[in-house]
Amino acid sequence: MDNNELLKKGIMMTIAYAFVMSLTALAAKQAQTMIAVSSLVFWQSVFCVLVLLPQMRGRWQKRPFSVWKIHFLRSFGGFIGFLFYYWALNHIPLVEASLLRTCAPLCVPFIVLLLHKTHIPKARWLPLFVGFIGVALVIQPTPSHLNPWHLVGFVSAIGLALSMVTTRMLSQQVSGQETLFVYFLVSSLLSLPLILAQEASLLVPMPAWPFVAVVAVTLYIGMYLYNKAYTFAPASIVSPVSYIGVVFSGFWGWVVWGHVPDSYAILGMLFIFASLLISTRIARNKGDTPMKNQG
Repeated sequence: MDNNELLKKGIMMTIAYAFVMSLTALAAKQAQTMIAVSSLVFWQSVFCVLVLLPQMRGRWQKRPFSVWKIHFLRSFGGFIGFLFYYWALNHIPLVEASLLRTCAPLCVPFIVLLLHKTHIPKARWLPLFVGFIGVALVIQPTPSHLNPWHLVGFVSAIGLALSMVTTRMLSQQVSGQETLFVYFLVSSLLSLPLILAQEASLLVPMPAWPFVAVVAVTLYIGMYLYNKAYTFAPASIVSPVSYIGVVFSGFWGWVVWGHVPDSYAILGMLFIFASLLISTRIARNKGDTPMKNQG
């Protein structure tokens, strides 16, 4: 298969991933009208653990403490990413929550700075500046417009950025299945004390089960498609194409809830998309290295 064919497959996989994950968000927003967010995170994690468990047969290896520490950081980041994303979905339009989560690449340089004490290159400041202008346009942090749930949505991007950086750290040491299995196992365990603290219930009412099932299945399929996309196309192609997920989320938000982004949110989207294009161009010029986003 030539490079053009691989590129086409990568783009198609990325678009499919973005569409599937928009279904995850749609179902999650519906499920939360009936169950607590922590319960939803618990059940989606348990489902994925059960799917991944047979894949781990015969693949377990003894790991040093340093690897387990990165595993936990990656799992904690992914847990915070989904938990705060789902919380935001309860209070702001689907398209805005999805957009803020998509800002994770803007947070990556700061996570790298904290973990590795690596200073942010000068070339990276332009896309960061452009991207955060976009975030400000979406959040509109003025006394009359500020909605704290926009900040909750942005925290989901910080959690996702932490998971992205630590996934990359793990990629040379463990398999993708192990990374995901540990993540979902830790996520399910972290959900339990939160469920108790909120006095929520692990029991899911029958009307909610279809939505919970859609969340769990589409989440697993989405991660599979995203990883496949990276086997066919470089990150400089996958990252900007995956932004189409915001369009899908906007469509569902309009069809189901009648949400239409205002002019500031639309302008913010354009700024954030421009920042992603600039970042991926810089990455391509320096030699493309995939930064997988696995939740």
